[in-house]
Amino acid sequence: MAEFQELIKNFDRIRDYMRQFFVYGYKSRSDYAEKSARTYDNERRRIESWLSGYIQSSYSQKEKHVYISVDSKTIPQNPLYAAWKSKSFTDNDILLHFFLLDLLWDNPQGMSAGSLCDHISAVYGVVFDSQTVRLKLKEYQDLGILNAQKSGKTLLYGLALSPGSELSSHEATITAAPPSIQYSAQTSSAWEQLLTAITYFQEAAPFGFIGSTILDQENRENTWFQFKHHFIVHTLEDKVLADILSAIRQHKKISFENRSTRSKSTSLQQGIPLKIFVSTQTGRRYACLYLEERRRFTNFRLDSMNDVVTLEEVNDYERKQQLLEKNLAQCWGVSFGGVSRIEEIYIKLQIDTQKEPHILQRLYREGRGGEVLHLRDNEYLYSGLFFDTNEMLSWVKTFTGRILDIQGSNHFAVHKLVRDFQKMYEMYC
Repeated sequence: MAEFQELIKNFDRIRDYMRQFFVYGYKSRSDYAEKSARTYDNERRRIESWLSGYIQSSYSQKEKHVYISVDSKTIPQNPLYAAWKSKSFTDNDILLHFFLLDLLWDNPQGMSAGSLCDHISAVYGVVFDSQTVRLKLKEYQDLGILNAQKSGKTLLYGLALSPGSELSSHEATITAAPPSIQYSAQTSSAWEQLLTAITYFQEAAPFGFIGSTILDQENRENTWFQFKHHFIVHTLEDKVLADILSAIRQHKKISFENRSTRSKSTSLQQGIPLKIFVSTQTGRRYACLYLEERRRFTNFRLDSMNDVVTLEEVNDYERKQQLLEKNLAQCWGVSFGGVSRIEEIYIKLQIDTQKEPHILQRLYREGRGGEVLHLRDNEYLYSGLFFDTNEMLSWVKTFTGRILDIQGSNHFAVHKLVRDFQKMYEMYC
């Protein structure tokens, strides 16, 4: 039997298990039907080794439930960063990394996989199997480190950033700097301030594990900041987020695997990524894509996306972005509507402006483009046109006790709200 290893090769798999532990901690071993029991035990032991101080368990119906329990106000940094710092690699991975980049830097015209094998053997005295080299070249091509182009029937690989590029000139400028630099007290003070900024960045921004890694190298810990609402699980989506942002920057389409959180079914999707949305209420992150086949915008949850692949460049990318900005005015949340597209809603409210002026201010401030009309003393009408008025219901309920009437073209949403009010009246009145 293979010996248990704490390090991992496939981050997507451990990402899924950590999400299951963190979000669905009520599940037991028998509930994990996608993989074998041995695989579950190995992944569970990895997570427990990384997060030993945050693992708890409980029993129900003779089954053990293991879950991650974290109070975000008391932790110095996101404990889930441990997954990013546990990627495994072999000696050959390290050797090939430097061998390939060194040879391709000296050969900007490109080299084939067979030629690289021969040169590695001749120059460095190390023999690699050609298939190993090909797989490493393909991996670096997918990561954007290398480019590949056909020359006849031969596939030539070259650095994506050639020696004559702008960054190379920048590196040459750095190399030409004096070899020894005398650090002054002012420089040391600036570095301390920068570390303080990194300490905040590691918890407040995407890709915070980068800041966490820098602090590890400096043997520093977060002793300054605490976060009341801290969505630590979203660091597991950062790899997907990086791929999408790269495609947005390059104006390219993407394909990806999307897994439904309700039905658990998986589908292959393709679209043009335009924007990343972040919910201020839940912290959940969405990728907004234009689906050409359906000719509409759709948002996908990042925690449901896997295996993002960059495709061809989009010619009219700027026009799609302008169209999105035009449509955002009718978005209450992240939904771009159903069959009817635009929905109307009208809410009549009773607001005592003398005793509760802040309620009226909320209506103007949080109405998201809706119109507020003064009907008579202490009566106001809020109206708006949105893609999906069902997303408004949580906000509308905050005015409970002041709603005189509500009408809308989405009868299901209106009926749902009225039914909730009726049930609440039966319970408390």
